[in-house]
Amino acid sequence: MGRVAAGFFTAIFPGNIAQWYHRRDGFGLDTDRKRAIRLPFQPALVVGVLWATRPPRLR
Repeated sequence: MGRVAAGFFTAIFPGNIAQWYHRRDGFGLDTDRKRAIRLPFQPALVVGVLWATRPPRLR
């Protein structure tokens, strides 16, 4: 399930960049600052999802 979520977040990342670049509002992101602040957190979200859903380590 983590890979599916990470794939989804990765797939929508170019759209988020386009939204910021073309200054399009959406989902409460009505300023360039709000749109720009969101972008660095998207890769962190992907890493976090993959880390949180990794298989357990065997000892």
